[in-house]
Amino acid sequence: MTAFLFPGQGSQKLGMGQDFYTHDSAVRSYFDRAAALFSGDLLSALFGEDKAALNDTRVAQPALLTVEVAIAQYLKEHGLTPTVCAGHSLGEIPALVAAEALPFEAAVHFTLERARLMSENVPEGGMAAVMGLTPEVIEACLPDSVQIANYNAPNQTIISGTTAGLEQAQTALKEAGAKRVLPLRVSGPFHSQYMQSAADALRATLTDIPLTTPKYRFVSSVSGREEQAPEAIRKLLGDQLTAPVQWTGVMATVQAQIALEVGPGTVLKGLASRIPDTPTVHAAGTLTQAQELFHQMPR
Repeated sequence: MTAFLFPGQGSQKLGMGQDFYTHDSAVRSYFDRAAALFSGDLLSALFGEDKAALNDTRVAQPALLTVEVAIAQYLKEHGLTPTVCAGHSLGEIPALVAAEALPFEAAVHFTLERARLMSENVPEGGMAAVMGLTPEVIEACLPDSVQIANYNAPNQTIISGTTAGLEQAQTALKEAGAKRVLPLRVSGPFHSQYMQSAADALRATLTDIPLTTPKYRFVSSVSGREEQAPEAIRKLLGDQLTAPVQWTGVMATVQAQIALEVGPGTVLKGLASRIPDTPTVHAAGTLTQAQELFHQMPR
């Protein structure tokens, strides 16, 4: 069994996907189709030299979606098909495309709206990574204005909330024995109650999204479980902005023998190394990595 795992925002990097774009005309069409729906110059943002432009949420999200879907398509074209698809937060959207539950153009439209709402409806606050404490201990230390945002691994948990609340939480967590409490470079308290306004607006856009039953198994990072019913998936997509990412649950549910990180970087590979009883994750974010996998993986 092979899992396709799709990383979320934060994994973007200049030049990502360019080797696939220049190498394969079928894959290139995904970039061109996304660029036609994007109000700016998506290809210049991807393949240019302006890191700040790519890191803008309104650009990073559709850029990652495009690159990850394109890579997944390249892997499929060369005989590597998934038995299960899952994504970390934003990564759920390309996962649904790869699972053939969501058409690519509809995914682009939804991602553009998701990115806009997350840019324009951002309240005061932030996020921080907590190392060295279990989620249960962390939760007991948090004030009402902070909540767990990502269950990434047994020893890595992300918290989200108001600036004052995060300062209070940091003190309590260090007193409880946290090895590190590292503020993240994000523009708001994502995956928290404070994103409710953006989540409500996002749900309104989901009504007409043409979701169908996934062809391949799909595991939601909101529920941490396999989901098949289109209406259930639709609701979970609306819950994404306020609910925590249940990545440890995802990895327990995937139960694949082989897992590929279908996107730039090795964030998910690193998390997998910290979660017991999970498959080794192989990087598939570059053309060279993908082609090496063709010689290594059973098909």
